Formats: sequence, C-alpha cells, structure tokens
Amino acid sequence: MKFPATPTAAMVLVIGLCATLLASPLHAGQRAEDRTSGENSVRGLGYLNVQPLASMRVQNRGVSRDQAAALVKKRYGGKILAISEVQRNGRAMYRVKGLSDKSQVYVVFVDKKSGRISR
Repeated sequence: MKFPATPTAAMVLVIGLCATLLASPLHAGQRAEDRTSGENSVRGLGYLNVQPLASMRVQNRGVSRDQAAALVKKRYGGKILAISEVQRNGRAMYRVKGLSDKSQVYVVFVDKKSGRISR
C-alpha cells in the first residue's frame, strides 16, 4: 500500500477516517438500560457479546472429556493414558491417568462441573 505523497492528502485521509469512526454508533444493538446503567461492566459491553469465563462453563454444562484431557496435559505434560468417569465425594469427576515426561504414571481427578484438577 502506497501512502499519499503530500502531507495535505495524508491529513485529509486521517480526518476522513476519524469522521467515519465517530459517525458509527458505538452502542449498536444495546438496550437503552444497558447503555445508561453502570452496574455491570461486562454487560455494558453487550455489543461485543462478552461473557465471563465462569458463566460460559455453566452454560456449557461443564467440562467435556476432551477438555479435561487438555487441561491435565497442559498442567502436567506428557501423555494421557486413560480417562474414565467416576463419582468422588458425591461429585461427578473424570479420573485421568497420565504418563509424565519423566516416565512416571500419575492419576488426577477433574471436576466435570468446574474443571478443577485435584489429586
């Protein structure tokens, strides 16, 4: 992309861009009460459809088997050998058996609801 050779043409281009940005509505798609109330900052960005991570987990109904494996692999590395669904202390969990980079077998539990890893 080649920029205009004269400073005047560059200024006209910059002013045109600024005018275009200012003319576009920043709050398109928001309800009036969302724009005026400052009680929920995440909700104030409704036009971006931003949600906290915790609410996304609840909406997705927990952690899938593949997500549990990815969480454990990210934290401990190595290979995942087996995953099974178990009940532990009255909670639904995944039992994940892995092999570390140092060839040690480990077993951890991943809470199906929250994704929290425990030993």
